[in-house]
Amino acid sequence: MKENPGRKCVKVAGEIDTSRDLTQIGASSDYAKHIGRLFKELRPHMIIETGTYLGLGSTTIIASTIKELAIEDCVFYSIEVNPHHHKIAVENLTKNGLIDLVTPVNGLSLPRNLLPDIDEIEDRFVRNLEFGDIFVDHKEEERARLYFQEANFEGVPDDLLGKYLSEFDYKPDFLMLDSAGHLGFIEFNYVVSMLKGPCVFALDDVYHVKHYKSFLAVRSDKRFEIIMESKEKFGFCTVRFSP
Repeated sequence: MKENPGRKCVKVAGEIDTSRDLTQIGASSDYAKHIGRLFKELRPHMIIETGTYLGLGSTTIIASTIKELAIEDCVFYSIEVNPHHHKIAVENLTKNGLIDLVTPVNGLSLPRNLLPDIDEIEDRFVRNLEFGDIFVDHKEEERARLYFQEANFEGVPDDLLGKYLSEFDYKPDFLMLDSAGHLGFIEFNYVVSMLKGPCVFALDDVYHVKHYKSFLAVRSDKRFEIIMESKEKFGFCTVRFSP
């Protein structure tokens, strides 16, 4: 727990448990079990995920569930902005026999003009954090710089969420939103503004600055019905959205 005079008291994620990779969701986790039950009911055919990272967490869980349930003609896009992480994800998914079930794509999930600059990040996530007693990434002296670097890849395409939502006629069956910590609420609002049909969301890190505000929004908006919420790791929830 970090105390700062005049600032919100928050918990730095990387200082909680250094014995494991906190960016990963395990195959035996509550999330994995819940996705298995949820997909058995939904049998989704149009899926978009943001934040592939190395492809070993939620990407593997979703692809494995598609395989286990034999959901045919399923189109699953997983978006990762970091070219190096994307390359490793493709290798991992290929090695694990899942590459035919997911299309990993390299690029920004959001339009580039929606990305906050480093001064905006410093203001929102260091000097004027809106909420206390939640998790954040990175020590405050390096938080803005590291968050900025997570999405600062000039040579990659942008607005991949817009591209794939358009392909699905803005009516995907399932969305997993798990981009960088400083982009969670921006990404959530961007997606919701475009949806034209019912959809099930998974929000990762709802007790974290990434999606805490998104979580508060779904709890207060009658268009959303919470299916499950969990405090596993930094929390997750699944919700049903009706425009």
